[in-house]
Amino acid sequence: MTRPRKATVSEYDDLIAFLNKIFRIRMDLQYSHIYKPTRKDMSNNIIIRDDGRIVSCVGIFPMTLLCGDARLSVGGIGGVSTDAKYRGRGLMSKLLDRAILAMRRRNYDISILWGDRLRYNRFGWENGGRQYAFSIDRRHVSPAKVTEGGIRRFSNSGADLREIARLHEQRKLKVDRTRGQLKSVLNRQTFDTWVWRKGTAFAYTTVREKNKEVRLGEFGGVLSGLDNLLGFLFDKYQLEKLTGTAEVSQSPYFPFLINRSGEWGLRFIGMVKILDLKSVLQKFVPQIQDKSRVLGLKRDLTLEMTDSRQLASLHFGRSLTVGERKKGSVLRLSDTEMVRLLFGTLPPSHVLGLDKSLCYLDALFPLDFYVGWLDAV
Repeated sequence: MTRPRKATVSEYDDLIAFLNKIFRIRMDLQYSHIYKPTRKDMSNNIIIRDDGRIVSCVGIFPMTLLCGDARLSVGGIGGVSTDAKYRGRGLMSKLLDRAILAMRRRNYDISILWGDRLRYNRFGWENGGRQYAFSIDRRHVSPAKVTEGGIRRFSNSGADLREIARLHEQRKLKVDRTRGQLKSVLNRQTFDTWVWRKGTAFAYTTVREKNKEVRLGEFGGVLSGLDNLLGFLFDKYQLEKLTGTAEVSQSPYFPFLINRSGEWGLRFIGMVKILDLKSVLQKFVPQIQDKSRVLGLKRDLTLEMTDSRQLASLHFGRSLTVGERKKGSVLRLSDTEMVRLLFGTLPPSHVLGLDKSLCYLDALFPLDFYVGWLDAV
């Protein structure tokens, strides 16, 4: 059995065949934005071979999250898999340990993955991030006011790309995308993107159909256009409901969605692992500082992660500063508890049993980011 190593371009077909067999889907189609036969893309995958065959792998897929003034470097984990005959031998643990070490060497701030919480919890990942989830009902959607010919599929044209890129840039919480990355996520064959135009007005929706359920992966544009697109989607896919998510930020879209949803609420985005506590806090200083000034905080607090032995101190004064030496009271938390503090969906005091002297943390955290279905790995 080989040691864990990066996959090569020549192993693309073997890797895709292995992943398709394990996950029982076409990974090269559903995740075509990250699985490409190039040296750069293939090097994101760490594999183990035995007897000439790939028997286990994990992927580290880089992304940048823009959260207001914060720019987070993120390692997205995907394709975690082991051949059934090789399970129980610790191969997943070996690959994840290798991946964590690699992400720290690359100076990633956090890692995010989507999977079984109990499986990944012991490696430091915990449910985190906040997003609005909604379920739109047919009876609350207006019939499309234009014929099907007035709404068309995304054409990959420069005009469509410019409009979608412009609307994406307006979002406060988002995944940063180059023009090439935007084309890559929109051209995934398991998603359908529909656009609406009326003069200079523009709107778009991206949906994914799986197991007879249709999900709204992304949307944007003028509300009248979105209203028409929703009516079109319900007719086109013969829907009774349409589910989706939206970022937690002030947006004209969410009131629009609430008025058409039978159910909506707050839920986590994925599983988060904090790789560099000090860097995360430094990058979120503007967000934390705005909240602390409202409280008029004048104190020091040290946050300590007991598993990975990370430490960072917060000095609340005229301005907020982040240091690496102990100052003031010390809050010691496990790595997963620190995720609940900084990125949880509930107030920290509800899930951490904090001392009453630390209840002010409910006003400072959680910190918000967003990764929609279209960018997930």
